[in-house]
Amino acid sequence: MELEKSMQHVCVVGLNWGDEGKGKIVDVLATDVDAVVRYQGGANAGHTVYIGDVRHVLHHLPMGVLHQGILAVLGNGMVLEPLKLLEEVNSIPEEAVQRIRISDRAHVVLPYHCAVEKLHEERAERPIGTTLRGIGPAYQAKYGRIGIRMGDIMEPGFIEDVLPKRLAEHSEMLGVAGEGIDEAVRICTQLRDRLSQQVTDTRRLLQRLDSEGKKLLFEGAQGCMLDIDFGTYPFVTSSSPSFLGVGPGTGFSPRKIEHVVGVTKAYCTRVGEGPFPSEIHGEEADALRKAGGEFGTTTGRPRRVGWLDIPALCFAAELNDLDSFALTKADVLDGWETIPVVTGYRLDGELLDKFPDSLTDVQGLEPVIEQWPGWGKVDAQSMQPFIERLHQATGIPVSILSTGKRRDEVCIFEPFKAEGELA
Repeated sequence: MELEKSMQHVCVVGLNWGDEGKGKIVDVLATDVDAVVRYQGGANAGHTVYIGDVRHVLHHLPMGVLHQGILAVLGNGMVLEPLKLLEEVNSIPEEAVQRIRISDRAHVVLPYHCAVEKLHEERAERPIGTTLRGIGPAYQAKYGRIGIRMGDIMEPGFIEDVLPKRLAEHSEMLGVAGEGIDEAVRICTQLRDRLSQQVTDTRRLLQRLDSEGKKLLFEGAQGCMLDIDFGTYPFVTSSSPSFLGVGPGTGFSPRKIEHVVGVTKAYCTRVGEGPFPSEIHGEEADALRKAGGEFGTTTGRPRRVGWLDIPALCFAAELNDLDSFALTKADVLDGWETIPVVTGYRLDGELLDKFPDSLTDVQGLEPVIEQWPGWGKVDAQSMQPFIERLHQATGIPVSILSTGKRRDEVCIFEPFKAEGELA
């Protein structure tokens, strides 16, 4: 994969409710960049890519870390779970570890955050269905100005002298007094000892790379329909996985990013609670879930499944100021003569062609389904009728078509250019 010479920086975002296959798209684009930058979320994300027939799963680290010579940058907008991050780091070659750069402003997820989240979910009248990894409480601590940052735990004596007192105060304030303080000290010590050389001012790093003409690839986790501000609130994540999260999540100006690629499956999935207008149930759903292997990378939970939702996709395209689509999981629908696609909704007898702003309205939607052209075995030619319908319905072209699980199973269209033979 080669980027156009005039295109220095690209961002990849999910357009649905997560699990769109962003990891593979980032991995494909990463062959022609100098750094891949993750700007939000934490271990609640799971990116999977197949290199040959070997499956690689990452939660914090951007997929670029699997390519020789590419920096893998964890931005200040992330919240990092020490044990999970160390587990990932220890699963990759040491050469790759030396290419990791972690923001000194990124916050740390600690055991008491997990305890708080579990307590909230158990007591909630309407549980969100979170991953229980402490992500939300860690962001609460950040915005409550009581968070612990990577730069803090790298300071001499902080873990030994300051951290226990801070955590005792915070855990009591949040109703889980004394929860996991000794464990937090232990795991933060491990994190400091293993990754102190990787912690730096990543904002300055990105500015320097940009000034040197280096190419940057920005990677969001989850999907923009889970955006804390613009998703199906309150059934959302705790950060901004949309393109809008790049600036605050990295300190790098989004004005410098030339192309935004939005990733969507040829159908939709959602994990956790919340509205999902195109959702299907019963045997039809079970068959689609099984065919697509729709079980959470992070939790193993069965994903809810439904059809591609054009009004939701148009909303996401507008929100992210999208330039092109990356279409994934089309191979799951191989052999279908026609593909069900949601092109509008009915609400109280009224026909709608836009995704509603009100959560109450979203929950009351009845999908309007059209049958779009199917294909035998997915490739650029067989998919052309479907791709043309998608372009016509959204105004956005497809630039990348994934034709299978592996890195080399992909078709590339403008403005990207393929190097070598790509299936």
